Amino acid sequence: MADESILTFKKPSFPQTVKGENSTTTTIEYIGPSAIIDAALPFVGQLWGNYPGSVKSVTDNPTERGGFTDATVTLELTIDSEDAEPGELISISYEIRWVNVERSMFEHPQFAIGEGGANELTTGDIKDIKSWELPENTKEDRELYQYSEEGSQGPLIIELSTNGRLFARGIELGQETWTDKAPVATKISGYVGGPPPETDAGTKQDPVGVLNIPIGYEWRKETADSTRAGGEIRWNLTEEWLGAKKVLVDKNEIYWDAPL
Repeated sequence: MADESILTFKKPSFPQTVKGENSTTTTIEYIGPSAIIDAALPFVGQLWGNYPGSVKSVTDNPTERGGFTDATVTLELTIDSEDAEPGELISISYEIRWVNVERSMFEHPQFAIGEGGANELTTGDIKDIKSWELPENTKEDRELYQYSEEGSQGPLIIELSTNGRLFARGIELGQETWTDKAPVATKISGYVGGPPPETDAGTKQDPVGVLNIPIGYEWRKETADSTRAGGEIRWNLTEEWLGAKKVLVDKNEIYWDAPL
């Protein structure tokens, strides 16, 4: 890429860019001492500065003021969307950060089925909690953490278990969700000369090549964004994976076992 050494001689309001359906045209005008401008102007077909595409035309004209040149450089980038080849990978960088994720209290490690928490719920507990929450229950039943259920011998009074009562008390306090912290592993790949190769998102998979990821997590690929950067001959592919203690679902499958 040619160095735009005459950058300081660029006229105000330039560059000017026109974007068509399959091409981008960029025009830059300069004015300055002839000896400097004439020596620095690019040739047709060259890359120039940080502008997209290659040089299509170069014109230079002496001004009425002796020793000065008025020059115009035009570049064009043509995108063939049907035959575009993947670009060349030139850089990779990694990031790890933590984000907030709102989860149901039924997923909290202290209550979640199969997590071995201090107050682990059973499927029966969850059924009882949901029945206790129904609006048709009386105020007295709700205060006693119980509900009525029709049985073969008439109405039955079902009491919530100790763990179920603890969970129900949280509902009364407005604590139906909790804020979990989840790691996000990010990989940013830079390409030049064409877009990144085809990729995908939404599936359960480990972060590919990301260094020093937190251990003890399963991962779902959340993002695969390809964007142009630094002019239109460069692309950044940003891939992100969200970590969870257990990935329960992706866009294709579920990842839990049926009850025994």
